[in-house]
Amino acid sequence: MKKNILFLFAFLFIFSTAYADEELPPLPKGPMILTSATPAMQSPEYWIKRIPGAEKPIKTMDQMKHFNEEIKNMVPENIDVLKLDKSRPGKAVIDQLQLEYDTLKGRKLFDANDKVVPKSFFEDEIKPLVQIDQVSSRIKVKFGVATRATSVRAIPTMVKMIEGKGDIEFDQLQFTLIKLWTPVAIYHKSSDGKWFYVQAPYVRGWVKAKDIAIFEGREELKTRLKSGSSLVVTGESVRVFRDAALKDVFQRPSMGTVIPMASSKSSEGPYPVWMPYRKEGGDVGLTKCYISRKSDVTKGFPVYSQANVIRQAFKLLGARYGWGGMYNGRDCSGFTHDVFLSLGVDLPRDSKQQAMVGTQLGYFEPFQNDAEKKAVLRSARPGITLMKMPHHQMIYLGTVNNQFYTIHSTWAERTGDDQVADEKNRINQVVVSDLELNGRSYIGSLFDRILSINEVD
Repeated sequence: MKKNILFLFAFLFIFSTAYADEELPPLPKGPMILTSATPAMQSPEYWIKRIPGAEKPIKTMDQMKHFNEEIKNMVPENIDVLKLDKSRPGKAVIDQLQLEYDTLKGRKLFDANDKVVPKSFFEDEIKPLVQIDQVSSRIKVKFGVATRATSVRAIPTMVKMIEGKGDIEFDQLQFTLIKLWTPVAIYHKSSDGKWFYVQAPYVRGWVKAKDIAIFEGREELKTRLKSGSSLVVTGESVRVFRDAALKDVFQRPSMGTVIPMASSKSSEGPYPVWMPYRKEGGDVGLTKCYISRKSDVTKGFPVYSQANVIRQAFKLLGARYGWGGMYNGRDCSGFTHDVFLSLGVDLPRDSKQQAMVGTQLGYFEPFQNDAEKKAVLRSARPGITLMKMPHHQMIYLGTVNNQFYTIHSTWAERTGDDQVADEKNRINQVVVSDLELNGRSYIGSLFDRILSINEVD
């Protein structure tokens, strides 16, 4: 037992020092010019001017509300937190907690230093924190909001666990990053009180309690989120200041974040907005902050059109890739999620769920159906068309000289035909490329591996 404790202590010590000082490989300078893409193609207007009626709205405001309800009904994981019951049976939560714990404990995972994570870590550290036996048979649900962008984790720890040695940027415990003002239902808490187990609109998992402020009840939260005007972050991110002089930066919320306005009447000076904070004890407090009128924000959502989807996507050109939102980046489906969210489309977070939304144009087998895929893409509407392949999601831009082009957030380009060597060029950002990317490798091109194509309409 003493040996196990010493080993576990050493594991935690090595992790804590490595994580604090973690250095990632430098990000390649962008935007990167890949495949047959040209410098001119790195501009949204290059693609917009090729589309007849690009500025035409895809949906009216009323149609958008109906569309978002359809998405919620179609995708079980997309939950309307504000419609959840104020209490619920504990068994479903117990079963989910147990499943997540058992699944991770049963996997062979490595830490940030490529050392195998010991099973004792789960037994001695995680199991007592999760305290499944303390979940009541009938849960009284609390409702709150994220006071900042915060990670949703599979278990209550920031210890990094990776699937293969060297995969430092792919933490298997990281589900996603929820945004400032995201509503959550709180089902459970860790034994040390530092973590909440929550249901967010498109994900369930553990979040740091210090990043969640609790409302008196569901109706109070709903009133705050639904009443009055809001600003939508339409840039990659914007600065929120504590002071009207715009000197003291408070936070930098990212694209798609919706922030309630403290007043919508003033036509001069910075926009006043409400920012939530966590009081001592956990209750919500609101503080007035400010956003410059020069910032990339809009009152309400911009028009949902092909042109605006492309403009929003290109605002992220060169932005960092980040698995599950790690390192303030976006993975492939995080990129598409933010782009559509900034235009009022409640696109789910996961690529499999995103592929279910709207009009299905075709399903395909890898390395097959080439003629059908080409025919579908030639008639598909650029900007609002998504292309899904195994473990990847892309936005379709259009056709130039019989080449199909996409904008997507990608980690690397495979270049060799040896699966063991797995040669790659690290991209790690949002790029424009044609669908022949990876075509020289053992995994095949993007085009070869397309599984489905859908229009988000």
